[in-house]
Parts: sequence; C-alpha cells; structure tokens
Amino acid sequence: MEFYLLNQTNIIGYLQSLPGSPLRFSSFDNLEVQEINDGNMNYAFIVTNTLDSNQSVFVKQAPPYIKVLGEDWPLTRQRMTAEINALSYQSSVCPEMVPDVYYQSESLSVLIMQNLNQHAILRTELIQCRYLPRLAEDLSTFLAETLFYSSDFALPSAEKKVMVNKSGNQDMCKITEDFVFTYPFEHHEMNDYNPALTQSVIDSVQKEPNVRAHVAQMKYVFMNKPEALLHGDLHTSSVMVNPRQTFVIDPEFSFAGPMGFDIGALIANLYLNYFSHAHQPLAGSVHYSQWLLQTIDDLWSKFEAKFLSLWSEHEQSANVAFMGKDLTGCSHQTFRHVFIEQVLSDTLGFAACKMIRRILGVAKVADFMQFEDQCLRAKLETQALKMATTMLVNRQAYTNIADVNELAESVSSDILK
Repeated sequence: MEFYLLNQTNIIGYLQSLPGSPLRFSSFDNLEVQEINDGNMNYAFIVTNTLDSNQSVFVKQAPPYIKVLGEDWPLTRQRMTAEINALSYQSSVCPEMVPDVYYQSESLSVLIMQNLNQHAILRTELIQCRYLPRLAEDLSTFLAETLFYSSDFALPSAEKKVMVNKSGNQDMCKITEDFVFTYPFEHHEMNDYNPALTQSVIDSVQKEPNVRAHVAQMKYVFMNKPEALLHGDLHTSSVMVNPRQTFVIDPEFSFAGPMGFDIGALIANLYLNYFSHAHQPLAGSVHYSQWLLQTIDDLWSKFEAKFLSLWSEHEQSANVAFMGKDLTGCSHQTFRHVFIEQVLSDTLGFAACKMIRRILGVAKVADFMQFEDQCLRAKLETQALKMATTMLVNRQAYTNIADVNELAESVSSDILK
C-alpha cells in the first residue's frame, strides 16, 4: 500500500477498510475522532463510538519526518517497525503490562492499540503527588522480564545474534547519541538553557574534563553493548498507570543495548521528580519525597531479585549454565553478583546523563517546567546537576541504591537553605 497520512477526515474510512475492524466497533456511523497533539515524533488519534465509550482505539502513525519539526527534518519510518517488533516481544514475555495491539501496518507505519483511557501518564501523577502502590513492583517486573528473556542468559547464541541484527533502529539510536550524550555537553545550538541558570553551573558540566570523559564512556557503552532488547526511551511519560495497573508504551526507540540504559532512564526521571518536591518543607511534600526515594530503592532491589531468580530458574530448567560447569559450587553466584554490580554501575551512569540532558539539552521535563519562577527552577536544576555529575563520576563506587538516595537527600537539603 502506498504511504499516506491519516487525519481526522480519512481515518474512519481507513479503519472501516481493515479486516476485523467490526470487532472493535459495532457501527462506523457514530465514531468521534480526537487528535492527540502532545507527541513530538508521531501522529496519534483516539477513535471512540459516541454511543458506547468502551468501543475505542488508539491509532498511532509515524510520518517520514519528525512531526513537531515538519518535513524539513526527515526521519525514516523504521521507528514504527522497531515499535511493532518491540511490542510483539514485550507482550510475549510481559503481556500484563503491554497494551493490546489490534492491528499493525508496516507499509503505512500504523499501530492500532488498546485505548488506555482508564489510566494516566505516570509523570503527571508524580507531579500531582499521587501514591502508586504497585509502581515499583510492576516496573521491576517489566524490566526483569524484558531484559532477561532477550539476553544471552536466556537465548541461544545464534538466536541472540539474529535479534541484535534485527533491532538496529539506527536513526533513533543516532538521535539518542546526539541529544543525550553529545549536544548537552558541548553548548550546541539545539540546547535550551534556563536563563536563570548561571554560566558557571553550565560550565561545571560542559567544561569539566572528568565529567566529559565519563559521559563519553557512557556513550561508548550505549553504542557497543547489545545486552538485551531495550524499550529505549523509558521515561515517566512512557508509562501509564492507575492504582491497580501499569502499562509501558511507546517503544519506538527500541534497540539491542545495555540493560542499564532502560533502568537508568526510569530512575533519572524519578530523581528529577524527587527534586521537584524536595524543595518544599511542607509535611506532605517531605513524605512524598521519601516515598519517591523508597520507590527508587524498591525498583532496583526488586529488579535485581527478579532478574537473578529468572536467571537461576532458567539455568536449572535448561540444565545448562552460561559460564559452564561450576567446579567450586560458588562460581555461578560470584559471576551473577559481578554482573549485577556492572548493571548497577551502568544504570547510574545512564541515569546521570539522562538527568543532565533534561536540564541542558532541548527536551525538558514538566516536573521542572511547571515552575514559572526561573530562579527557583535554576536552583532545582543546579542541585540535580550536582547530584548527576557526582553520581556519574563515582558510579562504580556505589553498591546499592540506598547510598545514591543518601546523595540525593544530601544535595536536596541545600535547596531549603
């Protein structure tokens, strides 16, 4: 099928032409189309039967350019193929946290999915101080299962190599390489600085050789460590939640990369949200800030336990170990411990880079941008940058998240002074 763009006028006709569409809609006579305009890359629509709101779908289409920048910024539609493949994989290993896909078309770069109208964007809920008792449990499960089952510990060597070759997603990886690991650290014209953020603070990142060297290390790891099939952009706006259920969405940046990148991206956004609350001495804000730190701790500890459990169970059931026979009885355990330590180190390094890019780079987060007072925002940004650079250069010294949380508390205490 020749590619064309869907819009509010032609989308109902397109849906009506698809096989199986009546399974979603009892009739096409009373459909309402709502365009969703908050995405940067793609077009998105919600189509609902006005006579029965339960009959509703979410439609997403990738144009051959970056939507918000227009045709002057071409981008291949490979990202939709990557998202289709990622959703298929994620639903096979963690179906309870992936939206149902009703139809997919690589030729039109279209996905038609479950409309998560009973859920809210996680970032919004965190900004509004909503407690989500299942968050750490659910996200640690998603991370453990998607990362383990696409790793060399679960897949035969040949199958893993095929997966890596299939999941290159070069264009989206290049965007990450530029906008996460390069531009924010070189005073690039694409960067966007808070006018109240002092030049000395910016220079403490961009002109500090030790910081730059460690960022380059993380960029190299990102480019050369295909450990597992990643979501690739797992921030708090890529998660939909309610008190009972969690969904992970939008894996268009999916590729085979280092496990710590997905975990680090999520933790980075939770720490940024932490700083957005920690500046307030109110009892409610203090309590919520502590809940956030506990959630980060739980997220890592639960991920570690689940990942190691999957690893052990898989080797027992397959009766074969990745490292071969254990002649001492403790070699397997030692290797797993060393491996998880490295994943933690990578996680902290990537989290630091993600925090910095959200402050010095082009893509900001609503957690900070909600504050109209630029001086207050600059104070929060300064403290977050201080934590990120400290965490980055010392990432191999941390053996648990509790110590990183202590760093966050120590840095944030300066905000109240």
